[in-house]
Amino acid sequence: MKPIGNSTGPRRFLRPILWTLGTVLLIVLAITLSYLYLAQSNPSGKRVIKSLGDGVVITFDEADIPHIKANSQSDALFALGYLHATERSWQMEMNRRIASGRLSEILGSETVSIDRFIRTLGVKHAAEQQFDKYPVTAKRLLQAYADGVNAGNTQLGWVLPVEYYLTGSKPGHWSPTDSVAWMLMMAYDLGGNWHKELQRLELSQFLTTKQIWEVMPPFEVGEPVTNMDFAKIYQDLKVFNPKAGPINSRSKNLPATELSHVDLMGGKDGVGSNNWALSGKLTASGKPLLANDPHLGLSAPAIWYFAHLDAPGLNVLGATLPGIPAVVLGRTDKFAWSFTNTNPDVQDLYIEQIDEKNPGMYRGPDGLLPFKVRQEIIDIKGAPPLHFIVKETRHGPVISDSYARAKRAIDTSRYALALRWTALDIENQSVAGLLEINRAKDIDAFKQALRKNYAPMQNVVMADSDGNIAYQAAGIAPKRLLHQGLYGVAPAPGWEKQYDWNGYVPFEQLPASNNPEQGWIATANQRIIATNDPNPLTADWDLSARYDRIVDLIKARNSHDADYMKTMQADTVSLGATPLLELFKSSSPTHPLAAQALEISKDFHGDMRVDSAAALIFNAWADQLTRNLFSRLSYLFSENYGERNYRGALIAQVQNPNSPWCDNPKTDVIETCLESSNDAFNKALDYLSNQYGNDLKKWSWGKAHIAISEHRPLSKIPVLGKLFNIETPFPGDSNSINVGRLELLRSNNPYQTLQAPSLRAIYDFSDLEKSLFIYQAGQSGWVQSKLYRNMNPLWAKNEYLPLQMKPETSKRTLELNNK
Repeated sequence: MKPIGNSTGPRRFLRPILWTLGTVLLIVLAITLSYLYLAQSNPSGKRVIKSLGDGVVITFDEADIPHIKANSQSDALFALGYLHATERSWQMEMNRRIASGRLSEILGSETVSIDRFIRTLGVKHAAEQQFDKYPVTAKRLLQAYADGVNAGNTQLGWVLPVEYYLTGSKPGHWSPTDSVAWMLMMAYDLGGNWHKELQRLELSQFLTTKQIWEVMPPFEVGEPVTNMDFAKIYQDLKVFNPKAGPINSRSKNLPATELSHVDLMGGKDGVGSNNWALSGKLTASGKPLLANDPHLGLSAPAIWYFAHLDAPGLNVLGATLPGIPAVVLGRTDKFAWSFTNTNPDVQDLYIEQIDEKNPGMYRGPDGLLPFKVRQEIIDIKGAPPLHFIVKETRHGPVISDSYARAKRAIDTSRYALALRWTALDIENQSVAGLLEINRAKDIDAFKQALRKNYAPMQNVVMADSDGNIAYQAAGIAPKRLLHQGLYGVAPAPGWEKQYDWNGYVPFEQLPASNNPEQGWIATANQRIIATNDPNPLTADWDLSARYDRIVDLIKARNSHDADYMKTMQADTVSLGATPLLELFKSSSPTHPLAAQALEISKDFHGDMRVDSAAALIFNAWADQLTRNLFSRLSYLFSENYGERNYRGALIAQVQNPNSPWCDNPKTDVIETCLESSNDAFNKALDYLSNQYGNDLKKWSWGKAHIAISEHRPLSKIPVLGKLFNIETPFPGDSNSINVGRLELLRSNNPYQTLQAPSLRAIYDFSDLEKSLFIYQAGQSGWVQSKLYRNMNPLWAKNEYLPLQMKPETSKRTLELNNK
């Protein structure tokens, strides 16, 4: 009997399909294996590079720090550029595109607003003008570095980091002006307060000046630096857009590291850095100790790349920024230095009045002036190019045409907002200053080199092997006089000369200290006043919580060592929390979990340990209490809560048990701060139980407070984000020494952190070879490399790696030759 049907046909049909699929899979596997084998994620051996001046030998120590040995400084910087390109090619490409406003060419319409704003500022244009004024020696060194970057990218061949394939792009040409532009972007990130000025302008449409100072209090309550009623000035001028409302343009697909370039310029609350130096009379060894931990945005790969440059007249080891040809933070064999942001007010907004009859003109002090204009074209992947006009006034670029919040705030048919910013000055030669810093022979030469630093202004704390400790604020800031004019706290009428800048503070009048009698120096973005100039550099200092805690820990002992420096950098007690603890513990919530929560929290003293359930409860309560007090500001609160944490305002208001801000305007009764606190506690327990369940024994701060190093631009892409991002539970809060700034309304998880110690370093002058460092990612920018994230567990646990000029062992060697 014959079988029913014929199976030969289907088999004959399936066989070629299976063969084809198998062949494709084998080809894909072969390509993948070839890619992984050929990818230069751990370069070693010999390379021939025609454009190199002389041979360079690079040895990598156990911490994967490259030790570059060259016969000239040009060759050393060429090699550094080569390593930056081969280790961090995609990061370099993103840096170049961000600074030149060219993200949209590879990322599409999502980044057009970023590109347009950077083009409006004219970052690359300013860099080109500044570079023209650089000394010839600095130009040659920058060119050598750029040649190294381009040689490194060429050496990669077709085996590029996977991000290039995912975006359909390839490395672009690096020029010396790209380095200058990236330095401007660092100044941009750290530069000042214009966003706070804009927020005060926005609030002026609805609040009095007195109420605005309550929402954004001065550093010293009751002592604002200006007595001017700026809200009334704006109301009398009728500057406001009568149809102002919320903006819903924030991308859901871009990482915060990208969005910050538009949304958050001007410095966020709770972001800063720590540094301190102890003289020998306070240390066990009798020699100085120096500690530093700058708090920048966490990214993957990390913002830093550690390297050692050794050439005639150059011997320096420490943290470099891919894109900039210098060690930014580090040491020589004789001295070491550290930075925190001085946070001076170097940016002012000006309200420019547009001529009603001729919108190409604006009002100046002595009559009408023409806008200076230029055309920009942004090429957009998958869309037609964007053509737009950039306007400039005598103060600077007009940002209200390109920045949505500025455009929303004012009546743009009658007014424009222009930005004056020191970093755009043609005299800015900060990269040349860094090159001189790296070549300094001793601490005195180092101090002289600091005079070249223009922007960003930094608190430089330094120490040397002769036992000296010193401090110098280094950079440019406009002169201001207390209680005269607006002092830069809010936008000024641009046609009135009294608001124009009148020169910069001389270097000799900037805050400084040498070998103070107390035996220690510390900075943490707190208020610092020069002994010979009573005028503060800004009106918008950070809370002094981190500085006060550092001082407490220094004074707690008579003798210190490197281990105690580690303990200090790991400290998670928040003095930004302690003023609220009395109200927190006196609350009487009615939630079913209230009794357990109060019992857990009764001994809480503000220590934000990763395993603390009380820290989780407190932060959720403080979050809800802040929302209770200030959410009446509607979108002006919701758009800013995260960028601003309102902690200073909250602390100030709850000092008055009957503060009107504690009253709920939606009810008929008048609530006290204690009643608002009870309500906040209930809301906090609702949120926490929904997120983490009803078993409080399983709650901990580390479950919510996750430190995320975001990848540009893949962090928000499903699956890819998990591969490229680096995440770990983390202690601390926005005001602890071991800072972990909360994202609040800027994230679906309000308690995650994207800003924390971007590196930690400790320099021990009893033996500088005992110096230590760590940061949150790894030296490699290749995601498949174990060195992409190998430091993250150490960083999270406050462990360190050696920072040595003469390591005992090396794990690989790379030789660069010109033939």
